[in-house]
Amino acid sequence: MSARKSAIMPEFNPDLPHPVTRQVRRSARLEGTAGDIMLAARDLFETEGVAAASMAAIARKAGVARSLVYYYFPDKQAVTDAVLDDYLEDMLESVSTWNELRIFGDMPAELKNCVATFRRVLYTASGQPRPMFAVLDELGMREQFATQAVREVVACIQDYIVSEYTAYRTIEIRLVPETFGLLLFGLVGMMKAKPDITDDELAELVAQTLRLDMTVLDPPPWPEHPDAPILRAS
Repeated sequence: MSARKSAIMPEFNPDLPHPVTRQVRRSARLEGTAGDIMLAARDLFETEGVAAASMAAIARKAGVARSLVYYYFPDKQAVTDAVLDDYLEDMLESVSTWNELRIFGDMPAELKNCVATFRRVLYTASGQPRPMFAVLDELGMREQFATQAVREVVACIQDYIVSEYTAYRTIEIRLVPETFGLLLFGLVGMMKAKPDITDDELAELVAQTLRLDMTVLDPPPWPEHPDAPILRAS
């Protein structure tokens, strides 16, 4: 799909450190001039279509010389790959941001927040599919993108969320990454099949599928988040 190396479905590692602090993921978005050019291309792809977005049009949209576009991207395919990577980053940042901001131990509330975040990744506030889907359809890459996106998201969940869950709770399922992959595909399909399904209903499906421990836990005695202040005894 792109030059980005696709994540491999990770194996579950039961020998994780205890206790743990919440991990913070580093963004992989393009920055600087290359990022500006990619965002200009993304905007053109979504508003005018991929075919209509020439390298010259992308340069005009970005406010740079066409030669500078070619300096960062040798051809339109390279720009397209960068846009697809940015779509992936949208999803991964949504997962990691939810993880970094969630309240420790409040599984019922934070599971609903997670489902709401997942819905926002796919749909606008009015319930329409995100513009990226029209781009993917024009490129004929929706299925290929979905497969890579699920792999990347599962790897992110494994690296940044499952590790903490296992420090405080017991995983009750086998084939952990594969179950997450099955669940993600299933959630997308369920939202399409039943557009009026609520976040509460989706959260219940997630909890049942993953056999989650919904007990609300008290915060641990150590700094659970890397940015949390260290409390010292007086």
